[in-house]
Amino acid sequence: MNIRQASEHFGVPLDKLHLYEEQGLFDCHKQPDGRIEYTDDLMDYIGIINVLTDAGAEADALRSFMQRLMQSSVTKEEKLLYLRSQRQKLLESIHSKQRLLDQLDYIIFDVNKTSDSVQCEMNDMKQ
Repeated sequence: MNIRQASEHFGVPLDKLHLYEEQGLFDCHKQPDGRIEYTDDLMDYIGIINVLTDAGAEADALRSFMQRLMQSSVTKEEKLLYLRSQRQKLLESIHSKQRLLDQLDYIIFDVNKTSDSVQCEMNDMKQ
């Protein structure tokens, strides 16, 4: 199937598939005429690309990993090393965002506390 059919059939946005093509993430699936045939196998790889991209994988490392993965030239240990590395980076990002969320919650708490005390003082002055 072509890119438009793949987008519709698998629910992957067309612009995302174009971006992946431009980044060369599945060049090894190109036909002699330069077209890419979107097979079920390729769509499985695109699922992996989606996850890794959304997790923040860097384009060059992802391209290298996916090319080797699609050509079956990567060992199980290399797959696990790369995937665990991406998992660790994602986890660090989550922890960083959690710290920011905690800080924002504290600021909200502090503003509420300050607003409540100012409101109480204003009410005391009215009486």
